[in-house]
Amino acid sequence: MNHQYYIYIRSIILFGFAFLLCGLIYSGQIQYYIAPRMMKFIYFAAGTFFILGIVQLFRNEEEDGGDCHCGHDHSESKSPIRRFLIYTLFIIPLITGFTFPNKVLDSAIAQKKGVSLNGNIASQQPPASPLKETSESNTPEADAYLENPEKYMEQLEQEVSGTDEEPKLDDRATPMYDADKFYGKVASSYKDKSVVRITAENYIDVLNSMGMFLDQYIGKRIEIEGFVYRDDKLTQGQFVVARFAMSCCSADASVFGTLVKGNDLQKFTNDEWVNVQGTISKTTYNGALIPVITVHSVNKIKSPETPYVYPSDAFLNQ
Repeated sequence: MNHQYYIYIRSIILFGFAFLLCGLIYSGQIQYYIAPRMMKFIYFAAGTFFILGIVQLFRNEEEDGGDCHCGHDHSESKSPIRRFLIYTLFIIPLITGFTFPNKVLDSAIAQKKGVSLNGNIASQQPPASPLKETSESNTPEADAYLENPEKYMEQLEQEVSGTDEEPKLDDRATPMYDADKFYGKVASSYKDKSVVRITAENYIDVLNSMGMFLDQYIGKRIEIEGFVYRDDKLTQGQFVVARFAMSCCSADASVFGTLVKGNDLQKFTNDEWVNVQGTISKTTYNGALIPVITVHSVNKIKSPETPYVYPSDAFLNQ
């Protein structure tokens, strides 16, 4: 085959990736794979593919080293089979990108990844025993932090400076990290509010805060939307209302959810989107203290245009 044809094939591949990215951007389906803050890199990649495709298109065989007048035919340096295998590595993902449907992550993926039910645990598996109610409260350290965060942090820093050992805090006490301090402020912002409305914008912040400072939320009404997730370890009167949280791309997506309990919940099936309204209480799950919503009402809703949630700007910019 004339070496010029290989140059055209390279150009077509580069244009293909450029058009694939542009198509995903135009349709909005790029959000299934990339977080909004990463979009600038997608725009850069699409533009780069397009420019390289133009450059490659106007190259000729002499510029590509096909005829250097050295008496050796460079076009035969690679066998047709080897060339075919190399180009196939690029053509196959390009074809699949255009032909395979773009699908939102669902409960099947959630089951493999595990579901976080208290915000600050990366993955939880279903319990081996039934859920049990508990009246356990926050530790004195966490209560002291909530009453006066600045004073508590100053005292903790003084204790640390007076010893060479690392401080040992209870799992539910507030560590000396900016993230925990941030979520403590989120909990404080709901101190005088009777209703906690969870939106796509504050989803991660509130669920993390609720998992760490649960007693501050007990008894409050809550409204939350998400998809239904249930496995065979949950009873008919229980399911998890959840959403996928994405920091960078779909590869790092994790599942944040809240346990829901009530009557007549068996009619809701996996992956149905629902609006849940109820009251916040608490229970234990795999030995951890987690929030649970006692249902007042559950209504089916349409899947939102943006099904995933992302870290808030307030958290990223702290």
